[in-house]
Amino acid sequence: MRKLISFFALVSLSVGAYAQTESETSTFYSPQFNWHIDIPPGFEEIEPAVWDLQKGVPDSLLTDSLESSYPKTILAFKSADYNYFESNWQSYDEQERGNYKDHCQSVANQLYQTFADQFPDAKIDTATSNQLVGSLEFEKFVLKMTLPNGVTLNSYMYSRLFDDKEFSANVFYVNNELGTMMLQSWLYSRFE
Repeated sequence: MRKLISFFALVSLSVGAYAQTESETSTFYSPQFNWHIDIPPGFEEIEPAVWDLQKGVPDSLLTDSLESSYPKTILAFKSADYNYFESNWQSYDEQERGNYKDHCQSVANQLYQTFADQFPDAKIDTATSNQLVGSLEFEKFVLKMTLPNGVTLNSYMYSRLFDDKEFSANVFYVNNELGTMMLQSWLYSRFE
C-alpha cells in the first residue's frame, strides 16, 4: 500500500534538479540489479533522496537502516510536470506476503479504484500482461485515464522479483512524445 501511496504522491511532484542538455543521453547503472538504462535527452535525473522526500518517506528512513516495507528509489527522471520515470525496489517475502502475481493484481486493482474514486467523471481503461525487458519477463499494468477536459494520463507499471527483492519501474506521462521516449528507454534497458 505504501508503494501505491508513493506512486500517487508523484503525480503532483515538482522538484528541481540539474537537467541534461537537449541532445545529451546519459546512462545509469545499478550494480544491485546489474541494470543499465539510458536517460533520454532533455530529461533531468532526480537524486533518490530528493525523490523519496517528495514522496513522503520520512527523513529517518533515508539512512542505511531503511525499513524494508518502504520502497527504495533506484532512479528517477522527469521532463516537465506529469512526465516521469521512477524505479524502486523493496523486500518481498512470498511466505509472508503471498503469491507475487496475486500481489501485482491487487496493486493494479487498488490503483484503478483509487483513480476511479478520485476522478469519477473520467474514462479509465486498464490492461494487464507480461512484458519482456531485455531477456527478463515483467508483470505489466497499464492505466489510461481521460479526464473530462480531454487530458489523458498514462501510467505503466512493470514489476518482477529478483530473489527476495521486488523491482518496479513506473512510467507516468501526459505528453505522448515524452512518454514514448521514456518507454523506449525502459524497454531497451539491459539487465546483465
